Amino acid sequence: MKRPLLLLIEPDAGSLDRASDYLQQDCGSRFDLEAVSSTEQAEEVLERAKGDDRSLALLVVRQNGEDQVLEEFIKSVKRIFPEAKVVLYDESVNPDQANDSMREGVADCTIADPWTAPEVSFEPILRDLLRHWESSSSSGGTVLVIGDQWAPRCHDVKDLLARHRIPYRWIDVESDEAADAELLEEELAALPVLQFPDGSKLLDPDDESLAEKLGFSTKPELPFYDLVIVGGGPAGLTAAVYASSEGLRTLVVEIDAPGGQAGTSALIENYLGFPDGISGAELASRAVQQAGKFGAEILLTHRATELRVDGEYRTVFLDNDSEIACHCVLLALGVCYRKLEVTGAEKLTGSGVYYGTPTAEASRFRDEDVSLLGGGNSAGQAALLLARYAKTVRMITNEASFEETMSKYLLERIKAIPAIELVAGASVVDVHGDQKLEEITLKRGDQELERTPRKRSSSGSVRAPRPNGWLMRSREMQMDSFSRDAI
Repeated sequence: MKRPLLLLIEPDAGSLDRASDYLQQDCGSRFDLEAVSSTEQAEEVLERAKGDDRSLALLVVRQNGEDQVLEEFIKSVKRIFPEAKVVLYDESVNPDQANDSMREGVADCTIADPWTAPEVSFEPILRDLLRHWESSSSSGGTVLVIGDQWAPRCHDVKDLLARHRIPYRWIDVESDEAADAELLEEELAALPVLQFPDGSKLLDPDDESLAEKLGFSTKPELPFYDLVIVGGGPAGLTAAVYASSEGLRTLVVEIDAPGGQAGTSALIENYLGFPDGISGAELASRAVQQAGKFGAEILLTHRATELRVDGEYRTVFLDNDSEIACHCVLLALGVCYRKLEVTGAEKLTGSGVYYGTPTAEASRFRDEDVSLLGGGNSAGQAALLLARYAKTVRMITNEASFEETMSKYLLERIKAIPAIELVAGASVVDVHGDQKLEEITLKRGDQELERTPRKRSSSGSVRAPRPNGWLMRSREMQMDSFSRDAI
């Protein structure tokens, strides 16, 4: 496999030499470096990379006076290499312009001239961006996933891998001829098929089997804990970090992937300590690593079903009939998505109707029409992500206006993108399609607005990306026995 590419654009000859030397020494063992002095030369490099099926990991470019030209160049790069990270730099960075560049998805990071002392000013940023790219890039995929694009289980597996930041490469049996060469006849009847770097395969695995194969814990390691935390969202993971750092034997029980609803967000910009924003999956990954550093355990794929009290001890029962004894239980249950209760929605869930920000599926909707339900910040970030690929993104909310639930900075950005259409005061009343979503019916009040057709059978999705309004409900922890004394 060809090594991924780092591309540097620096018009100043002296800076180009210094930057090339630093990047080659720091990253040359894992990446190939191309250093050029103009966007025209860069376009030639990228054209060759595309022809060679080579991935672009990082674009580092000096911001010049032709802001519009540079912006269009970077957007064109993102269309071809959507997972590439982009660093813009200049001697004098305009804070407002830098923020706009990152909000618009043009840059992942902006920095003053990094080449005077790159070990101090640039190295931490560089390592963080490359680590993020390596953990999320499908081009370096460690897992091959073969399945049907519109099969719900295939979607669930891809979503699970994406939320755990496991690189994978997707092959659609309906459109990719490579699938025939990869699968045996009996495997085609057991999709999805996952092939791992060691050559082993899993056929239509359940979540527990997949988690065990990926090296995640599905069984507690100890017979007794000081603290059991039910729920692995930001609150639960934060508690795990603090408790385990103080020496408490700590276990987190999470039925899904760590991160909760926040873990599905395409970008979180208002979380303290991340001025450039951070994806929900990356935030969850860092929290898991931090908790693990202090010895906390994360137990996945099982649900807590019952909580009992026996004197000073508590026992948490799981859905596989196992039990965990401890001194204290912390309930950090968070939220889950309220289902869209209209005709056809349940049948097509996972086949064009999805819940949560579509990080695992966004690139699959290139040049398609997407409808997105929700009007909060997570919905807005999802719309920005989808707009990088989709032909149109229609945001729908039953609120009277988007100003009621979305931050002003985000709404202004969305309104500036022609591909995004805002539809307020409306609701979806019907979802249509046999094997996959084909069209939806919208209403405003008692008046039917339209029945929106999908021109291509592979187009469109209905999504509910925010715990807000009628699309969401509180996460239910189904306890057979529960009392206030148990907490």
